[in-house]
Amino acid sequence: MAALRSNRPLGDQRGLKLHRWKALVVFDLDGTLLRGPTVCEVLAESLGRLERMRQLERFASDQELRTAREEMARWYLPVGLARLREFLDGARLAPGTTNGLALLRAHGVAVGIASITWSFAVEHFARLLDVEHWEGTVLEESGEIRHVWPEDKAPWVRRLAQRLEVPWERTAAVGDSTGDQQMLGAVGFPVFVGRELPSVQQGWLHYPAADIEAMARHLVAVWKLSPNNPLQPTASGGG
Repeated sequence: MAALRSNRPLGDQRGLKLHRWKALVVFDLDGTLLRGPTVCEVLAESLGRLERMRQLERFASDQELRTAREEMARWYLPVGLARLREFLDGARLAPGTTNGLALLRAHGVAVGIASITWSFAVEHFARLLDVEHWEGTVLEESGEIRHVWPEDKAPWVRRLAQRLEVPWERTAAVGDSTGDQQMLGAVGFPVFVGRELPSVQQGWLHYPAADIEAMARHLVAVWKLSPNNPLQPTASGGG
C-alpha cells in the first residue's frame, strides 16, 4: 500500500501542528479535477502511442493493469520525468478548479488528491493547484513501480483525516467512476461527478460534470464554515 504523500517532507510537521483544519476534501484526478483525455492519454499522445494507450485502458483486472503500467514505464523512462511533466500542460482542468480549491483553502479546508495514475503527474497538478497532500502510483528511476489500486484510496483518506484531526462528518471525497466507490464510502460527504451513478447510493450528492467552484461553495454552505465567503463568485468560474 502506498505511503501517505505530501509536497512537504513527512518529517516537517510545522504546518500540521499549527493549523487545525476545519474540514477535508479529497479529489480523484482523471475525470474529476481533469476532464477530457486522461493523464495517460495526454502522455501517450505526446509520445505517439495514443492508439496503443486506448487499447491498454480497456484492461480491467489488477494483473492486466500491472502489465499495462509496466509497458507504459518502458515508454516513459527513456524520456525522463521532467519532459513528461511538460507534456501534461496539454491536460484540461475541470471548470472552476482553481477558484474552487482556493475557496476551500480560504475556509480552512484541507485539500488532497488521491489517484491510481502516476504520482509524478499527480504531484504536477498538486503543485499547480497548491494542494498539499496527494498519492499515486510511483515510477522509480530504476523502473520499479509501487502500485496504487482503487481500494488503496479509502484507507489513505482515513489516515489523512486522522493525521489532520478532521472529524469524519467534515470529510468529503469527489470522484467520477466505480474505482472511487470505496473512497466515497469512507467519508462523511461523498460527491459523485460522473454522468451516472454505478448503483443507487443513499446520501451521495450526484453532481454530473460538476463545476468545482460550485461544488466547493455547496460544501462550505453545508458545513457552515463561515457566514461570509472570503472569495466572491466570479463570472467565469475560473480554472
